[in-house]
Amino acid sequence: MMITGVKITLILMAATTVTSLCLGTVIAIMRISRIKTMRAIGTIYVEIFRNIPGLFWILFFYFVFPEIIPAEWGYKLNHYEYYPIVAGIMGLTVDNASYVSDILRSGRLAIPHGQREAAISTGLSRVQQYLHVLLPQMFRATLPPLGTRMVHNFKNTSLCMAITAPELTWATQQIESLTFRGIEATMIATIFYIALAGVMVSVIILLEKFLKIDVASISHSKA
Repeated sequence: MMITGVKITLILMAATTVTSLCLGTVIAIMRISRIKTMRAIGTIYVEIFRNIPGLFWILFFYFVFPEIIPAEWGYKLNHYEYYPIVAGIMGLTVDNASYVSDILRSGRLAIPHGQREAAISTGLSRVQQYLHVLLPQMFRATLPPLGTRMVHNFKNTSLCMAITAPELTWATQQIESLTFRGIEATMIATIFYIALAGVMVSVIILLEKFLKIDVASISHSKA
């Protein structure tokens, strides 16, 4: 049961990391758009999802979402075996994306205006400017806070126990209720959390070092 909990925790972490990065990037671009409507939508999204606890959104997608969509779809979701995991992913994604967008927006504002002017002068379209010039610099400049946010998101996977998603904390609680060996189960879960978070931090540190080496080598080659 504990190993299954670790697997579900890893699935939640991996899925929400990818989805929140994608959604957060879109929201960040909307918030710095020249179109007022896009900026307004992005700002409203951040203010709503950032100021409401992540647990609320997990409960919302598990209990409320199936009731507000067409009845046939809601029925299928309620009877889908893995819907607690899906609802957890959706709830964590919309919550984490609001923070990711703020981090990436600060990275975009830190890029010198001349970078974009140079991209325009080479004939790149607006999409190409972001794909080839702006986004790579945004992610590199904000990697440390993004990494911290992803570790925080990993810890938030434990909130999914509230909707019976069989992740690590839920498995620990089940073991305690079935065997009355709560201390041992909690200690093992603690070790797993520390180990997994340590791996994440190590990967982020290695990625930072890799990017620095890569940038240095590029600068050297250009010189």
